[in-house]
Amino acid sequence: MKKTILLFAGGDPDLHQDLQRHFNGPASEWQATLVHSGAEALSAMAIAPYDAIIAEVELPGLNGAQLLDEVMRLYPKTLRFVLSELSASQTTMKCVGTAHQFLLKPTDAQTVKCALERAFALETWLPSDAVQSLMSSVRKLPSPPNLYFKVVKALESPVSSVETVGGLIAQDVVMSAKLLQLVNSAVFGLQLQVAHAGEAVAYLGIETTKSLILLAHTFSYFDEVTASGFSIEQLWRHSLATGHYAHRIADAESSDPEMVNQAFTAGMLHDIGKLILAANLPVKFNQAVALARQRKVELWQAERELFGATHAEVGACLLGIWGLPLPIVEAVALHHQPAQLFSKSFCALTAVHVANALEHAAQRKDFDDTLVVDGVYLEGLGLTGRLEEWQQVCEAPSVTR
Repeated sequence: MKKTILLFAGGDPDLHQDLQRHFNGPASEWQATLVHSGAEALSAMAIAPYDAIIAEVELPGLNGAQLLDEVMRLYPKTLRFVLSELSASQTTMKCVGTAHQFLLKPTDAQTVKCALERAFALETWLPSDAVQSLMSSVRKLPSPPNLYFKVVKALESPVSSVETVGGLIAQDVVMSAKLLQLVNSAVFGLQLQVAHAGEAVAYLGIETTKSLILLAHTFSYFDEVTASGFSIEQLWRHSLATGHYAHRIADAESSDPEMVNQAFTAGMLHDIGKLILAANLPVKFNQAVALARQRKVELWQAERELFGATHAEVGACLLGIWGLPLPIVEAVALHHQPAQLFSKSFCALTAVHVANALEHAAQRKDFDDTLVVDGVYLEGLGLTGRLEEWQQVCEAPSVTR
């Protein structure tokens, strides 16, 4: 039986025509229906519920957030996707807790189709009802940083350069200072002092710079987290080190620069869900920390018992809202349970899972110190013998770029 998709007209007519061509071909496994408003969408679904809905954030009459809220209430099994412009980040945030996945415009039909295929094949992580309920209840949640999207937009230009990106960062005094602090930290092992944003970008590379912008923005937003037993400084150090480890592991295992960069970004952002929980639900988060210590279990297991969801899932949900690439979202969501991806080969998730475990093992000070590598998962990939070499790669001294 064909999967049924509800699409919205408007916004980008070329995209919607392209989507219909992709979904409604004679040999297609999909059947797409085009509607023009939220009310029309609900009327169509009342006749026959759809397998997925792809809605615009801005709709005539009933807006995207209101529509998805109704669809979630009436048709909870329908997959809910949102198409959003970068400039509509504040409006997009209103869809938190009601959308399964956010797709940034401009996009193309193939990207949308791939996202749907992965979702239907269950080879991706999608927020559970518990995660969506939790995210809809939090009040302190950062919007994506404007500087990040400025950099992304600049990179779309054929004349963009390291100097262009450095100039954009230099205009944001706080972010520029943070980036310089990071590039001069021991994590990157440079043997000289970097004094300018452009110089930092040249040393780090643009992809690394984009990751650091996201990390610095998120930590700055939550700089007043006061949950007891929780050190934001320690988490900051762990996030940097895990990203660095994940990058090294991926670089040693793969020649795909995109995957290596995704591993680095996911490694740096893998624990931002802890910030969200600690900032919004400090009492309950403290209870989770205490429970993990008392039972000598991993923190995510205590979180699932108390919250119904884990910091990994919560963090991934935020990154999905921000429109980050799916492999990054998956790596963050499943970094404690990588076997759930059903992947048969090394990927960004593999690098982040191992990097996180190795970094915790190296410290033995965090309340997650019971964390271990999933040996069954690595064995299934035929990579068990690589673990010792990855550890050596991570522990090797940094070299000047």
